[in-house]
Amino acid sequence: MYKKILIILLMSICLNAVEFDAWGHTGITAQWNLDKQTKDSYAGVSASVGFDVLFDSGIALGLGGWAAYPIYEQMQASLKKPYRQIGVISDAYFAYNDSMFQVALGRYDTNNIKYEWFSGHNEGISASVRALDFMRIWGLYSYEQAFSFRKINRETYGQMNALWNYKRHNSNIDNHRNEHLVAFGIDFTIENIFRITPYTYLVTNNFISTGFNSDLFFGNINSIYSNTSFKYTFLDELAGKNLDGHLIWIDQEFGYDWFKLGGGYYKTYANGVQRLTYYGDKSRFYGSVIAPSEYNASGKYFDKNQSSWYVFINARHEKFKIDLLYAGGSYNEISALASIILFEHLEFGGGYVNLSTKDSPREHYITTFIKAIW
Repeated sequence: MYKKILIILLMSICLNAVEFDAWGHTGITAQWNLDKQTKDSYAGVSASVGFDVLFDSGIALGLGGWAAYPIYEQMQASLKKPYRQIGVISDAYFAYNDSMFQVALGRYDTNNIKYEWFSGHNEGISASVRALDFMRIWGLYSYEQAFSFRKINRETYGQMNALWNYKRHNSNIDNHRNEHLVAFGIDFTIENIFRITPYTYLVTNNFISTGFNSDLFFGNINSIYSNTSFKYTFLDELAGKNLDGHLIWIDQEFGYDWFKLGGGYYKTYANGVQRLTYYGDKSRFYGSVIAPSEYNASGKYFDKNQSSWYVFINARHEKFKIDLLYAGGSYNEISALASIILFEHLEFGGGYVNLSTKDSPREHYITTFIKAIW
């Protein structure tokens, strides 16, 4: 009875929808750590399927699931698992979008929203309202988060690696558990040339972070352009254990159509802001994608008293993707990843990632993947 009602309801929704978009993938991925003293190697298969329904009223609904299974696993510790759960409902959301107001509720992908310190899938709610032509106020609440690693600047390999299940927020530091994440900010935009976003992130019983991101943009995103970003973040430890820190970060990107190149520099003071990367970040590094832990997807960058610079080349073509990066200083990374897209639906690729910090030995990884997407 209930199944028939559900089928009738879904058919009614689809018939009245302006657009029905089905999506999914099947694939296999593998990662090898070439260092004998560290065991972070695995291989696994994964698949996803789902749909989004869009109405001319601005309402959208979505439902989807993800499954993943390790076929080979040799990890350094029992808490480091490439797949924490075989299957999960990844998307189940309601959303509304018009020129003035946007809201999403349930389980949904946040990467199109492009938060400074949050990525992947959220279980919670996000909303924004355009108060003036040049001002947008936004907010985010997260009860749980799923690490799909589809991060903004690291999509070449990141869409296949999957610590994929929803998990309550905790930092794995000082036994913090059952935390909630709240973020809010204001976007100020001047003629699509200059944008500044002051923001605050609060993780209950853990920390509060305030800062801003500014962008100076010249040119045309579909032709030649320049984008200069300057970021500052302060993190205040709520437990009073003197773990406060600061981050200053500048990033310069030049682009021409599908080709990008540039560089950047960051410096941290005191204990830095690394724990923010547990929830996501907009950096270009692959360090949080290649060697995640059970509790978070954090890399070794933005840690205490670091100073590092980097240069990069990216390509996002309809037939291929390329990510090249070299970082030197307190945090070091050499990453070279590429993929080829055939018949619009078949993508395969891989690459090499080399990581180290001033306090940790160098690690060498090789990755590869193949996936069919629709």
